[in-house]
Parts: sequence; structure tokens; C-alpha cells
Amino acid sequence: MYESFYQLKAKPFALLPDSSFLYQGTEHQAAYSLLEYGILSEAPFMVLTGDPGVGKTSLLQKLIAEHGARHNIGLVTNARYDIEQLLPWILLSLGLSTKRLDPIEAYHLFSEFLSQESRRSRRVILVIDEAQSLGAELLEELRLLSNMNDGRALKLQIILSGQPDLYTLLQRIDMTQFAQRIVVDYHLKPLSETDTANCIRHRLRVAGGRPTLFTDQACALVHRLSQGNPRLINQVADITLTYGYAEQARTITAKLVAQAAIDRIKGRILPLAATDELVALASAPDEPVEHQGSNRTLSLELVVDEPSEAALSQSSEETYQRAMVLKEQGQFKEAVELFHAAARDKSLWFKANAQVGFCYVKMREPQAAIQAFCTALDDPMAPPNEIADVLYCLGRSLESVGKVDQAREVYDRINQSTPSYRDVPSRLRQLGTSSKRSEKVDGQAPARHSWFSGMIDNVQRFLIGSHK
Repeated sequence: MYESFYQLKAKPFALLPDSSFLYQGTEHQAAYSLLEYGILSEAPFMVLTGDPGVGKTSLLQKLIAEHGARHNIGLVTNARYDIEQLLPWILLSLGLSTKRLDPIEAYHLFSEFLSQESRRSRRVILVIDEAQSLGAELLEELRLLSNMNDGRALKLQIILSGQPDLYTLLQRIDMTQFAQRIVVDYHLKPLSETDTANCIRHRLRVAGGRPTLFTDQACALVHRLSQGNPRLINQVADITLTYGYAEQARTITAKLVAQAAIDRIKGRILPLAATDELVALASAPDEPVEHQGSNRTLSLELVVDEPSEAALSQSSEETYQRAMVLKEQGQFKEAVELFHAAARDKSLWFKANAQVGFCYVKMREPQAAIQAFCTALDDPMAPPNEIADVLYCLGRSLESVGKVDQAREVYDRINQSTPSYRDVPSRLRQLGTSSKRSEKVDGQAPARHSWFSGMIDNVQRFLIGSHK
């Protein structure tokens, strides 16, 4: 309905979980990092809890999407069954069997599958959503299934996701044996006011729209109404866009949010907070429209028919974030253009040019990647903790075009400050020991090599300082 009016490629606030729209704020980043740590550290059990609508399912979908190629992951979403139905549901989630099997046959099939995947150096990861519905008996059955891990190699990992009732269940005395096997657990909290605003802008950006469509006041009101619950944020924002379209409003204000929320809560079903201020806001004069990312205030007269150039202009940070979205979507050429635009801001020089290099690596253009990485490393204000990553990618790119001596020099400098960084020691062994030869590289005079060495020397000073 409103997509074309606001120049959106998709509905930004759809209720169906979609990992491509997932905003990883402080809470979600922490939760995701812990779950990844659990997978990498071979934790037998992991637990993720949170209120309904807080984003658990979207987070799990992202985890499955990014780790599904390396491991065999089964998602079990129907947790309302008895003990005889548990294993058949697990088999179905892994695509093993749709037939009705007796418990012994099902157990044997699952055991053979775990062994088969283990021989292929793959683990089986079961993700149980809405796990608070399992109850103590079924959780104990899952614990017994985890005994299939023979101690030599972990075959099975289990992630339990559910509402706070799951946490309460796991704290019971009779669940002590189960709780002792939980290595990672995290309770996902609602978004802060800042993260709510960033979430709204992120979803608009991913949908191809203008991130500044909602004013700061509008975002703040959405937060108060939703209490930072992502599902409620989506509901309030979506209905507000419908109201905005009906009024042909180019910018979504707090007044529009209030008007939409008043009608939405008439049925007394949607659990919104701060409803006492809505009537006053809905009847108040139109607010000045704040330009996001600045202290300037724009008159509403500037955005009556078409958005002004000032209203549509994006800050360098917004340009950078837009480029990151394009990069994640695989639109590398478009991303490169935006990264170059963002790099005009001196504070973004390093990370924007580094991202240009990463894009060229994905596009299999190593020469362009080398140039971009060197440009990034030329920034005297580059964050020391990020330099090693760029240096490593520079070294790999140099290797790919046959510049072995320069690659070895890069790895040497990384190894001096950060021993055991990634596979640098093994790469040095493959390339041979460092040499002090003053050879020509690709027909270039030694002066060219000296320039490169000088650049690496400058970077080295940052690395040593960071290491100390």
C-alpha cells in the first residue's frame, strides 16, 4: 500500500521473522556472540530466553543461515508433544524421516546419523524454539539424547530458546543435572530508546527507504509505546506508515504515531504502554521536523510536497551503514561507490576504505583490493585493534597476485606484534623465511619496495602500541 509512496522495495516492518532485517543492537549482538561462542567451543547445551516478540526467532534464523553450511542444523518449532513424539519431530527437522517409527527404530536412525555426520567432521545442532513448553520430562529426554556424545568428539549440540518460564523451569532442583550441562545462557532484553531508533532506521534502510523518515520524536514515542519490544515496534511503525500514506505525509512525526496508536489500541488487544499521552499528542500542532544526525531544525513547510535536498541528504555514517547493507546483500559495486562517498569524512577514512578492499576481495579483483587496503592503512588515526585484520587481508591479496616477498613482509609485521594471529605462522612457513633481499618486484625498482616497507613500518608502530 505505502511502499511505492515511500519508495520502499519491501515492507520494512513485517511481523514475520526475517534475519535480513534483523537489527543487531547491543543486546542482540551480545546474544549472538555468545551463541556463536557456544557453537565454536562445542557447548553441549545453550539457552536463549526472552519475552515474546523480543527477537529470539530472528536471531536463531540468522545463526542457522550463517552456520548451516558447516553443520547440520535442525529447527524444531512445535514443542507441544508428549515424550513419544519428541524424537520423531527431531528426525523430521533434520529431514531424516517422515514415516512413523517405533522408539527403538527412531533412536537407532538418529544415532547412526550422528555417527555419519561426525565422520564427515560435521556436528548436528538441534534448535528447539518455544522450549518452555517442553516440561521437565522432555528436557530430561533431551539430556539423555546428549549422552550420544562419546567423549572423543562432540556429535550433538542443543540450543533451547523460550520465554522466561524456561529459565524458571531450569532453576528447579530436579533439573540440576540438566542445568550443569548448560555452558551458554543469555536473557534477551528489550531495546533501549537509542536502539529502537536505530532499529527503525536500519529496517527502513534495508527496505530501500530513507532512514530519516521517522523523526527523533516519533522514534522516541514508538519506544515508549512498545517498551523496546521489536514485535511491537514493528506493529506501531507499520500502522503509522499506513496513516502517513493516507495523509500523504513525507515525514513521520510523533503526532502521526500517536494518531495511529490511538486507533490501534481501541480494541484493547495490543499491549502498548504510555497510552495516556496519546490524545494530547494526536491533537497537538505539528512538530518541527528534525534532520537526523544534526542539530538543525527544518520547518514543516520544507517537506509539504516533495522532500527537500537537505531532508534527503544522508550523513556520512548513514552512507556507510547503507553501504554495509548493500555489501551484505552481495551488491558489491554499489557498496563500493557508497563507501568511497563515506570516506570523504576523515573519521570514516580507515574503515570505509577497508570495506572497499573487502568488497574487491569478494569481487575477485585483488589488485583493486590491495590498493584499497593500502589506502586505508595510510590513515594515521586507524584503530590499532583493527589494523591487523586489514593487514592480513592485504597479505592474502598480495599472495594471490604473486607478490610473495611483499606478502611475507606483511605477515612478518603481524607476527612480530601479534604472534599466532589467525594462520600467519603457517603462512610464513609456506612462504619461507623472511629475507633482506632487495629484489625488484614485478619489474619495479627497489625504491618501490622501500615505500611499501615504509608504509608497513608506520602500521607496525600502531600494532606495537596496541599490543603493549
